[in-house]
Amino acid sequence: MFNHVFLMAFLFLPFLIISCASPPKKEEFVKAEEGDLSLIINVANLRCCEGTLLLAVYNNKSYWLEREGMVRGRVSFILKDQEKIEVHGLPAGKYAVAIHQDINFNKKLDRYLGLIPKEPYGFSNNVGKYGPVSFEKASFSLVQDKEITIKMIDH
Repeated sequence: MFNHVFLMAFLFLPFLIISCASPPKKEEFVKAEEGDLSLIINVANLRCCEGTLLLAVYNNKSYWLEREGMVRGRVSFILKDQEKIEVHGLPAGKYAVAIHQDINFNKKLDRYLGLIPKEPYGFSNNVGKYGPVSFEKASFSLVQDKEITIKMIDH
């Protein structure tokens, strides 16, 4: 009997350890509640009249640049080289905006060799021309209605 119990414990102990040791979890995603603030985003340097504009507003660095992590999003056709997008109903907080011009309508930012963007893109605070952008670099405080300008980067 002792050998049988010992054998069972020996066989199931690794599974017990693996199931108890879960990877570190991200901060839980909390969708922004409705608020009274508005964010107006002026987008400059667009390729005139090509594709759609995909805009995402984030409020959590753990979900930065993940589709399911945006608290507000907009898709619009590009009718001129500058567009104005209004996002309403935001509560006060820290936000960052990511935007790209989807020239070929495939809903993703196409890249050369998987690295250099083929399509125009931009971030709040106009950061990101020379490499990855962190939430901290792109973020800003929203405590009252705000208007920002994002200049698209087109390599």
